[in-house]
Amino acid sequence: MDDDLSALEARVAAVEERLRIVEKRTGIGVASEAQSGGVALNEGMASSVSSHLGRVLLIFGGAYFLRAMTDFQFVATGLGIAMGASYALLWLFMAYRAAGKEGRKAGALFFAVASTLLTLPLLTEAVTKFDLLSGTQGAIALTVFCALALLVSVIRDMRLLAWLISGGGVGTALYLIGASHTAQAFVAFLLLLAIGSLWAVYRGSWKGPQWVAALGVNAGVVALVLLSSNEGWDVGHLEAFGFAVALLLAYLVSFAVQTHIRGEDVGAFEVIQAIVSVGLLVYVAGEVSRGGHINLAVVGFLALVLGAAVYGLGFTPRTLASRGPNFFFYSTLGLMLVAAGSAIVLTPGVAAAGWAVLALLLAWFSGRQVMVTLSLQCSLLLIAAGFGSGVLSTGFFALAGNATESWPPLISWQVVVALATVGSLFIPVAQSSNRWGKLAHLPQVMVLVLAVWEVGGLVVLLLAPLLAGVPGAEANLAVLAALRTSVLAAAVVSLAISSRHKRWPEARWLVYPMLILVGAKLIIEDFPHGKPATLFVSLAVVGSAMIFVSWWMSGKDEPRAGR
Repeated sequence: MDDDLSALEARVAAVEERLRIVEKRTGIGVASEAQSGGVALNEGMASSVSSHLGRVLLIFGGAYFLRAMTDFQFVATGLGIAMGASYALLWLFMAYRAAGKEGRKAGALFFAVASTLLTLPLLTEAVTKFDLLSGTQGAIALTVFCALALLVSVIRDMRLLAWLISGGGVGTALYLIGASHTAQAFVAFLLLLAIGSLWAVYRGSWKGPQWVAALGVNAGVVALVLLSSNEGWDVGHLEAFGFAVALLLAYLVSFAVQTHIRGEDVGAFEVIQAIVSVGLLVYVAGEVSRGGHINLAVVGFLALVLGAAVYGLGFTPRTLASRGPNFFFYSTLGLMLVAAGSAIVLTPGVAAAGWAVLALLLAWFSGRQVMVTLSLQCSLLLIAAGFGSGVLSTGFFALAGNATESWPPLISWQVVVALATVGSLFIPVAQSSNRWGKLAHLPQVMVLVLAVWEVGGLVVLLLAPLLAGVPGAEANLAVLAALRTSVLAAAVVSLAISSRHKRWPEARWLVYPMLILVGAKLIIEDFPHGKPATLFVSLAVVGSAMIFVSWWMSGKDEPRAGR
């Protein structure tokens, strides 16, 4: 009998085990348990939130009790403010303790929020209403509290507290700048808050708070520049410039540590804030130099030195080996600073020639190192050189400008830039990359467009006075239109021929758009201004170019005459 009972129990246990396996795989039973426990779960959550809110209300009640004691002069105002500050810091400490205990993270967050909402208004009143703290002292107190709160947020992984401190600190500081009539101290606080928030984000692998703090310090620097021109504020122009430099340096050093020591890649924030910081520095330098408060040459040399250092960060062994976003970020940003610095220090023509020579050097390195980024930087420098020397504006007027108006004069630096642009096409550059894909051809396309624009414009500029007598009121518009059409048609043929060469396959992408452009030009300029003789030339040139392109691009050995 006992053996039969044992066997029956074993079978029942086996059936139960099978049922548990089936329920686990199918979810049957689990859902019912969740449904049956849903009411209890919701009730528990509501009870927890109610408990936390109740504690927060008691905390604020205590704060108002201290405030009432101060208002009724049971304690001196200074002592009351000190008691209130100690009370607020106590709850920050309680948040730190609670967050270290399992299951009490939500309660710790409520304590931290309460501490922040108590401290920031208290500091504001201490500066504005009670005059217990000067503006500088208020900025120091605000710095201490925000530093402690950010430290707690990092140690206890409380991202919401970092958000609150970043936003609350920025709002409080911007308000106190106007209320206390003290700018420098609070902008210094905003700079420290921005870097502190950035490193809190780096440490906690968060996203978000650094944007708020960066927005605050950027606004603070702009405010300093505007206030430096206001006689009612004791803000020096050089102080505004110093803060702009400190802002850029602080962020660049932080980015360098994050990428080169911690081995992380730059993200959207680093790229955008670096561009904004450089733009702010340029803006501040321009405003300060306008009043003669600083020599722009000093700013230019500073930009050159800083640009060389930043560019060098892109060529460290690890960054160069990975060829990832860090290399693109540092090399491009460094090149921007070098270009800006040289534009300030040198005359426009000399700077443009220097950029063109540097572009040739980058093209050569691009081919040697097989790096598309360097090819792109070569193209960007050539564009800057074209604008700086004026050859792009000269080419535009020559190819499409009004012939009855004066054109820009031709200067030697424009010829140098145009020759450098054409010369870069004969230097082998990187034209393929798994990372860039089809975009790897974009730099060469840009250089081809520049070459057509600049060389075509210079040819028209040299020949137009001889053939059409332009510019001026006596200009022969019909001859000028035919000349322009002939130059553009020759450019189309040159692109078509170049497209069959292994070094310029990208020229194929420009052939047919150029043909469409020439056809539109016939309608817009040649027919309205042309005469029979000049129209014959224009139509013959364009027609011949179209036939040649059709034959050449099809890859046939020789054209076939129609029957």
